[in-house]
Amino acid sequence: MTSDNCIHDQIARMNMLASNSNDLITVDTSHYNTDFNTKFTSFPEGMTLETRATIDTYIRKVSQWHRDRNLIEGSTDKDQVLKLMQELGELSDSVCKNEDIRDDIGDMLVVMINIIERNNLTITDCLEKAWNDIKDRKGKMVDGIFVKEENLENH
Repeated sequence: MTSDNCIHDQIARMNMLASNSNDLITVDTSHYNTDFNTKFTSFPEGMTLETRATIDTYIRKVSQWHRDRNLIEGSTDKDQVLKLMQELGELSDSVCKNEDIRDDIGDMLVVMINIIERNNLTITDCLEKAWNDIKDRKGKMVDGIFVKEENLENH
């Protein structure tokens, strides 16, 4: 096996570990590759590989959190849309105060995942539909807001 093949083999193994992991993994290797979106810390017993959970992992965790609290069967779309509006108000408040918005957006995503689950959809279904609706849309910015071409005569 050539050195190049060895490196490709190591990269493939590390990619496989990173893609299948939600937790810390100890790897018996001394190789390091800066191409990974991964932090490596060396220890005498091996190397620790730290990866961030993927969006799919968080969606599964949030979905289970909803089920564990009976928020799918025990709630309604109307209840969840009202909750989404409350979270939007918190986002608006944070934006106006120039504060960190990550928690507000995360809270909104949690509520939207609930609505998605109760309607047997996926985030991919929803984003694909939205993308197909907007990808060829034409218009222009008016006072910081994108206005569709067909609505420009009103501006």
